[in-house]
Amino acid sequence: MMVTPVLAFAAVVLTQDPAAVETKFVQVAPAVKAPGVVRRSPGQARAVVLFHGFRPHPISDTSPLHAELSGWEEATSPLVKTLAKDADVFAFGYAQHRPVEEVARTPALTRAVAALREAGYADVVLVGYSAGALVVRYFVEDHPAAGVTKVIQVCAPNGGTSWGKMTAGVRESQEPFLLSLTKEARQRAMRDRADRRIPPDVEFVCLIGVSGRSGDGLVRYDCQWTRDLQQQGVPAVLLPHTPHVTAMRSKATAARLAELVREPQPRWTAAQVEAARGRILGREAVNAP
Repeated sequence: MMVTPVLAFAAVVLTQDPAAVETKFVQVAPAVKAPGVVRRSPGQARAVVLFHGFRPHPISDTSPLHAELSGWEEATSPLVKTLAKDADVFAFGYAQHRPVEEVARTPALTRAVAALREAGYADVVLVGYSAGALVVRYFVEDHPAAGVTKVIQVCAPNGGTSWGKMTAGVRESQEPFLLSLTKEARQRAMRDRADRRIPPDVEFVCLIGVSGRSGDGLVRYDCQWTRDLQQQGVPAVLLPHTPHVTAMRSKATAARLAELVREPQPRWTAAQVEAARGRILGREAVNAP
């Protein structure tokens, strides 16, 4: 058993800079009550880190400035219990008053991944849901040598989502975060980051929520599994009967994620991508530019 201090980033990171992103990094299974500690289970070589998505704050302007975790990231959730059979499980919470790309750049995330490698985990798997899926994608693209071995995106707005413009239900302080998830913002990001790629030695999977004909109810299929990811051979896995808003509370999602975490996820060939495009996006997508 190894105990490694994780300094301030294992708890809420407080700062006097209003532009900085407050974070919270905690071990949820096996739960560690002592702040600032990563405790690797005896013989356990795999760590899974969960990243939540957009958390609306309609009442308080200060709430988006603070890091919180979602209920499905707690030790008692079906997801954490399922993942804990094959890994030690952590959660990374983050404030939501800055654009999502700034969340990915926070030094606390770099330190958290480094602490996991220092603790002795050979496999470091990042599981990002919704906006959190963009955080983990940005991170591995910008830090290819950080030590992450696998990334799993769940219901990811890689191509953006129209609901990012629906700022009426959130406070002004949270609007920069929400607007960074729009289709326009994501298109700009993809143009600006055209030279960035998923590192070839990092396994990467898109888990696509299915709820209706065109998407998961909030994000279209072609925005979850975008053309740039297809060109890199990133596999796409369907999650049937799974609306966006309930995806991480589903036992089916937990079981599928646990399987994807356990099993190797090699890049697809061009033929595999084309076959999946017809199956997931429709026949018309196969010949799309």
